[in-house]
Amino acid sequence: MIDTDTSGRLTGHLSWALRLEVAVSNRLVAYTPKAETVPPAQWRRIAPVVRSLGFMAVAAGPYGPDVVMTPLARLVAWVEAQGLPLDPSVILDQSTVERFILVGCRDMAANSRRTCSSQLRRASEALLLDQLGQHPPIRLKATAAPVAPYPPAEIAYWLIWAQSLPTSAQRRNACLLFCLGVGCGLAVEDLVYVQGRDILAGPTGRALVKVHGRRPRTVVCRYAYEELLLAEAAHIPADAYAFRPDWQDRTSKHIASDWLARYPRIIGRCDGAVLQTQRLRTTWLVDLLNAGIPLKVILKASGLGTLHSLSRYLVFLHDVPEAEASDLLRGAAA
Repeated sequence: MIDTDTSGRLTGHLSWALRLEVAVSNRLVAYTPKAETVPPAQWRRIAPVVRSLGFMAVAAGPYGPDVVMTPLARLVAWVEAQGLPLDPSVILDQSTVERFILVGCRDMAANSRRTCSSQLRRASEALLLDQLGQHPPIRLKATAAPVAPYPPAEIAYWLIWAQSLPTSAQRRNACLLFCLGVGCGLAVEDLVYVQGRDILAGPTGRALVKVHGRRPRTVVCRYAYEELLLAEAAHIPADAYAFRPDWQDRTSKHIASDWLARYPRIIGRCDGAVLQTQRLRTTWLVDLLNAGIPLKVILKASGLGTLHSLSRYLVFLHDVPEAEASDLLRGAAA
């Protein structure tokens, strides 16, 4: 309906219908929280409100009902217990959500609380913007500090450690984790899919590693680690995974950290130090940058998409003496 206000401007009162897919709608209607999450008597009172918010959040936001309904049920139950109005503009106000996370989620584990917070904030932002025209507040986010590379003395120590473990399986896993990390710069998401057939002997003794997945490429291992990498790879069947071949879930982010944590007194911890795959990759990147290797070569080998990805490592690069810097800038005589 179009009308004119007192100043002569056109105003409109609009309405429209949204239909969810049948399967999504059925999951929303059938949802019932566990009794320990929301008591049944309270759920009967707040169910229409939770389903209404769930409908709007699923229609406007990034999550499906299986993800968003339990956090919404917790939030609405807490809002009712606080005596606040069960109105979407109150329930999903950023201050209400933040207060709920701080006060209403004390009984939750830290990881569960962070997950709940993220889900509710995303749903709140999407719904408030879509339904009420409220923009979410600007978030100030500090740049994450990169992990430091291992100094040469620690690298030598870890290499001795990897080759000194009690069993051949432990030694192979440790050496492959080490060589693929500090020798080839592979992140965990790349390393876990490397199979025996992917580690090849190239010309003049160099070791080549084929990387699959999101960033396919072939990486040449650093000279210091190629002999050890090829020696360990010789014992791996072509169709077997190189690192932890017995591990079934190759999508797990904890495949390396879980292995290191299994043997706290043997594997991964020496004199308080901890072996980390991210630090191994950082060490490889900083080593290449300090060696003056062309940036395009580094980007291709690392699987990084932009030079900006390397900017965080500048703090770890060697200083260049002024006289040497002057000679480099001048260049050689033609």
